[in-house]
Amino acid sequence: MIANFLRRRWLDFRNGHGSYLAFVMSFANFILIAYNFAIKDIPALHTIFTNLATFTLAFLALYIPSAIVIGYWHRRNQYTVENEAMIQENWIWAWQNRYLIRLLQGKTTKEENEEVLKYLELILKKHKKEHFLNHELNPDFDKSG
Repeated sequence: MIANFLRRRWLDFRNGHGSYLAFVMSFANFILIAYNFAIKDIPALHTIFTNLATFTLAFLALYIPSAIVIGYWHRRNQYTVENEAMIQENWIWAWQNRYLIRLLQGKTTKEENEEVLKYLELILKKHKKEHFLNHELNPDFDKSG
């Protein structure tokens, strides 16, 4: 239980750091380095960008649209490749879909059905989504309580 808690906090830390904090810090660092190495040492550019604020505004005006175009291209062309790779590593997806196919074929056992239902119910209860539990599907559900 403690190990699971620590693993989740480690995941939260990595997501917060990698997706947000390190991104902002590295972006600011990128702008500062570009200004100090590309602008300050080249007199012609230094006359155009007289200070860091001017350079930052011009940089953002070019960089943000470029990043959006590249991001759009990536989403349209690379997501399918990434999703396929992720699916091939996702054993839960494989297990659920194998179960669904066996269910449609009428080949699941009562024990298998109960195992899948218990697994999914635990997830719903953990996230306080009990209202998604359709008790009519479970013949063992006590309708009086």
